[in-house]
Formats: sequence, C-alpha cells, structure tokens
Amino acid sequence: MLWGPLELGVPIAITIGLTEGILGATIATFLAGEFGQAALRKKILVSLLFVGGIAGNVYFVWLFAHAGSLEKLISWRPPAESMPAKLAAENPAANGPYQVQKLFYGVGNDVRRPEYGASVRLRTRTVDASDFFKDFKGWQRWARKKYWGFDIDKLPLNARVWYPEGPGPFPLVLIVHGNHNMSDFSDPGYAYLGELLASHGFILSSIDENFLNGGLFHDPPLKPGSAVRGWLLLEHLKLWKEWNQTAGNPFQGKVDLSRIALMGHSRGGEAAATATAFNRMKYYPEDANIKFDYGFAIKAVVAIAPADGQYKPADEHRWIQDVSYLTLQGAQDADVSEFMGSRQWEHVEYTQAGPAFKAEIYAYRANHGQFNTVWGRTDAGKPLSWLLNLKPLMPGEEQRRISKTYISVFLEATLHERREYIPLFQDWRVGRAWLPDTLYVNRYQDASYVPLASFREDADLTTTTAPRGSIAGENLSVWHEGHILWREGNRDYNGVFLGWNRAKGAPAATYTVTLPDAASAKWQLGEGSTVELSVAAMDEDASLPGKKTEEEKKKEAEEKKKEDKSKKKERESPDFTVELVASDGATADVPVSKFIAIPPPFKEKFTKLAIMDEKGYEKDWEPVFQTVRIPLADFRPTNGARPFEPEKLSAVRLKFDRTAMSVICISGIGFGKR
Repeated sequence: MLWGPLELGVPIAITIGLTEGILGATIATFLAGEFGQAALRKKILVSLLFVGGIAGNVYFVWLFAHAGSLEKLISWRPPAESMPAKLAAENPAANGPYQVQKLFYGVGNDVRRPEYGASVRLRTRTVDASDFFKDFKGWQRWARKKYWGFDIDKLPLNARVWYPEGPGPFPLVLIVHGNHNMSDFSDPGYAYLGELLASHGFILSSIDENFLNGGLFHDPPLKPGSAVRGWLLLEHLKLWKEWNQTAGNPFQGKVDLSRIALMGHSRGGEAAATATAFNRMKYYPEDANIKFDYGFAIKAVVAIAPADGQYKPADEHRWIQDVSYLTLQGAQDADVSEFMGSRQWEHVEYTQAGPAFKAEIYAYRANHGQFNTVWGRTDAGKPLSWLLNLKPLMPGEEQRRISKTYISVFLEATLHERREYIPLFQDWRVGRAWLPDTLYVNRYQDASYVPLASFREDADLTTTTAPRGSIAGENLSVWHEGHILWREGNRDYNGVFLGWNRAKGAPAATYTVTLPDAASAKWQLGEGSTVELSVAAMDEDASLPGKKTEEEKKKEAEEKKKEDKSKKKERESPDFTVELVASDGATADVPVSKFIAIPPPFKEKFTKLAIMDEKGYEKDWEPVFQTVRIPLADFRPTNGARPFEPEKLSAVRLKFDRTAMSVICISGIGFGKR
C-alpha cells in the first residue's frame, strides 16, 4: 500500500524543502540589492540556483496537478468470436417496480449528526462495547468522547433506511462502511444502492459506524475495533427482529427475517464476514465473558474491496459456512491494493448441498473509493492523494454500475431465488451489455463442487486432495506447489505453478490428475457434471527445460538488453486443451478458449512516481483467478471409434499445446453440477 513506504516521505519532504529554500534564498539575494555588486562567479551561481528553484517548483506543480499516465494499461481484449450469448434477463442495475421510501433511525440525541437527532423516525437504544475495549484508556478515549458526545459504553445504533412501499415481507440487507476520516461521514455514500435495491423489493439499511473510524484521535485498538464492527451489525439485526414483531411499528410484519444479507466495504467487508461468523458462536473468541445469542438467517454476504486479517478470531482465519459470498475488487485500488477478499473466499465452505455459491469479481480500472460516493476518486487524503495516478480510473458512475449490477444480481439470486442470473458469476461476458467497457476476471464455485486437487494436503507433488488420486507431469519447465502471492506477502493458501516452453515440433507439456478408483461413480459424474479449475496467468517467463546452452544464454542476455522495461511486451492470454480420459481408454477434449478467455496479468501504476510504486506496492500485478467451467457433455471424442462416457472418467489431463510459452497458477481442480 502507498502508506507503507514512510521512508520516502522524509527524502521527498527534504527535496521540496531544499527547492523552496534555494528559491527563497536567491529571491532574497536579488531583492536585497547585493546581487549587482557580487562577483561574476557568484552571479552565475545565484542565477543557476534561481533557475533550478523555478524549474523545481514547475516540476512539483506539474507533478501534483496532472492526473497521471496510462503507461501500464494492457490492451488485451477477449476474442470477439468466442463471446457467449448475452443473458436474456432484465437489467439488474435499472430501477425496479417498487416506490421507494426512506427514514432514519437512531438514539435521537446525536450532537454531531443532525439526521440522527430528535427528528429520527424510530428511536433506538445504545449498546455497551466497553468489554471489547478494556485497554482503551487515557487522553485518546477522553478526546473521542468529547468529540462524539458518548463513550464506548453507549455506542448508538444509527442507520438510514431505504425500503419499498408495499405489505411485504421483504428481505433485509444491512451495509456498513469501512475506515475513513470519522468527521467525513461514510454511511450516506451507499444511497445509490439503497435506492436501487429498495426499488427491487429489498430493505436496505446503511449502518453508521463512523465513531469507530480514525481521524482526529487515533483508531481504537485494532483487533477489538475490527471485531466490534461485526458485532454491531448483529445488534442492529436485533432491532429489526423486534420491530417486525411490534404493533404500530412501520416495519411490523414487513421484514422477511428468513432472508438476510450483510454487506460491507473495506473494513466493513471484513465486518460482514465477522458478523456472519459471530452469528453462529456462543461466545466472543477472545473473551468468553462476552456471550453471543444471535442465530439469524444470514443467507448472503457481500464484501466490497474488503480488508482481511485486521481481525482474526482466536488468531485463526475466519471460516464461514453455508452462506453465499460475493466479493468485488478494483484492480486500481490504491488502499486495499491486494485482493484480500479472495482469501475470505477460500474460507467459505459448504457442508451440505443447496443453492449457495461464492463468487469473485475483479474489475480493471476501478479503485477503492468510488464504490462510496463520499470517498470518491482518491484512495488517500491530501497530500498523498496528489501523488496518486488517477488517469486510468473509470468515472465514478461507471464504477458504481459494476457494484449496482453485481450486487443487485447477487441478492436477486440468493434472496429472491432468481437463478437465471447465476451465469453472470460464471462468465462476466454474458452481462457485458450491463457492465462498463473494461476487463473483468471472475471465480465461481457452488455447494455442488467436489475437490479433486487443491494442493494443500501435503508436500508431495504427485498426490491429490481426494485420497488415493495421483498427479503426473511431462515436459513442464515449471512445476511446483506453494503459497499464492499477492503484490507483497502471500494468501496463506496454496496453488500449483505450471510453466511450458514448447519448441517447434516438440511434444506438448502435460499435467495429468488421475481420479481415485470408483470416484466417478461416488461423485455421480455424468452428462450434467462440469470439470472446473481456477487459473491465473503469471507475469513470468517459462524457462526452457533442461540446461541452457551458452548460445541460448548469450541470446537471452542480448534480448534483455534491448528490452525497454516501460514498454515490455504484453503477456499473451494462455490457452490449452483439457482432455478427459475414461477407464476404457476413450478420450475427449476441448480447448479452454471455447468456454472462457484467461486474461493476461492486469498491470497497474498506482502512483506518479515509479519509486513509490516499487516501495509501496512491490509488484505492478498479482495473480487473479478465472474459473474455467466446462460441462462434461461438451467434450468431443478424440478417437472417434470409441464414444466417451463421462460415467467412466478416470483422469483429467491439461495439454499445453495451444500457447507456445506461459506460466500459470491453478488454485483448484474439481467437479461441479450444471
């Protein structure tokens, strides 16, 4: 992240200070009248310093004022000839049939927020969070209390609500913002979602947690503060349960408490997952004196550019079960610059069959702040925002069209059970008429998925996650398993890294995963099944198999000298063949590109200064996974005399025969249902 390289702040400040000091000193020399009597050598020196000071100021004005550059944007686009048909459904980002109403609820005595003062439609109680903040003391606690007018033992339950006119009952959705300057209130920034979702028959409540944010007086202690964000969501759900049962309340009988979704942005995205985990617990993991008794019917979670790891229950990754999960991320996010929602995606598990699914959407040229209308185009406050590269960003309205489309579709699919929208999560291209013209990557998995290989069971490259399966590779230039990296650090889960560099006329490299005996029958594989793998293109060269000759080394060195790093050749989209092998020897195959285009790495330049990108973000790309999902019925026999029967499937082979050279990472191989 940009805020990491603090060591750059000192030299930048010194450089600016010296430039201004030199300019000021030369101007003083001119004005004092001593310049005319000075020796020629001194006149020349002062003049040169004056010109240098002017040039330095012109440079800094230009640096801070211009929007940035497009130098790293990739030009790749998915092939037009392989585009799937557009989804035949209503545009989910268009307003729905319901008239929308709005109200505020809160304690009714807020001294900072007039909308949560005496005019609130529904008065609420405060909640005591002091048990979470036992170590939060001293002047910072005093100052925060002085500013807000309440202490941590009296946190308010405030929110603004958009709801549809009608008898209901309507599904309930809560959304919570993340960390932002606490005096620049964040909860109004999701009005665009409130208006849209209420028109489609959802109640949306945007929760006020600005009093937990940083700003004038330091953040509350990190782990309790992050946990409390989730706990407060559950306390708000308690209110809704009471109102639904209270005679005379405007929401009496209008809330469908069997269909609840939690949403959040940034730290709020992590809070939504935390609340979902707490919802099934009896105690706060860090202190059993804090008892939980919730058990709400949370069906879905949406995390917009979420943080992850700010709070880890009992220092473990947060697992949530049997809920649908959607995470959205902008590639140009200069705040949460790593796709942290993908780690939570890995920690959503399904213990039973059902309609639940999880999906990732990664959008090129989208940032962190434009998902909230208050936060806007800059992912940092001044003066840091002056150094951000803003030129690649799409307009805010376009970026919010992404969140409107995907969030609306997700809630329709999970809370209104409109399954016709599911294909949008499997292949973004079916919704291209609704989405801004940019690039996307999507990963999808549902409760029907059976893992064959997830590369986490042991250190043996030849074993599978499914017991007694096996793996073999041939002619690969790269083959190893290990942690999948972000821009810096890793995701704490593994993948397999495969590379190939096929010389002309040489056999194709292969990677074969053999199923355990009788697995196809056990997993009920057939015409309605799919083979699924999640693939990320790597920004690395596939080294040649074996040792390089001196001539090859010399040629490689010469090519590297010629290469201009700022104009580095764009990576090719990797393509390969998936082949199925049956127990009777029959085979069938299909090229990946017939079903999906795996994009090359998305490149980003976050700041205007290369050194800030290198120090603050390390890499200008990170692996992002595209799900390849192919129905077994769509494979075509390769030895026509013998038909392929999916029920006899014994192995899945990847044949790297379509792209001459590439390196990919695969996070999982398995089977699902259509």
